Amino acid sequence: MVMFSFNKQVLERSKIIPVIVEFSADGCGPCQWVENLMIDIHAENADRFEFVSIPITMHEEAAQLFDLRSNPTLIIFQQGEAIAKLAGALPKMAVLQWIDDHLK
Repeated sequence: MVMFSFNKQVLERSKIIPVIVEFSADGCGPCQWVENLMIDIHAENADRFEFVSIPITMHEEAAQLFDLRSNPTLIIFQQGEAIAKLAGALPKMAVLQWIDDHLK
């Protein structure tokens, strides 16, 4: 089993291509909905960013580091830094607009 490394697979990778991370919770319906939405959006935009879904219970330090107050929360990482955060389960058009606003 390959272990997930936040530093390697998100922070370091975001220096090459932006990475959008969905922080979610087990058993969270809106989280599953957003994950499926992001899989669809990523399929249409694979050349613009990578997508990763992370259960917050596996990375509780991220909750403090990125001030996560609700599930799901999307964060765009670019050049090793968090550049934008979006909380909640929003419609596809709103998520696409948020991505377009931050990934020029």
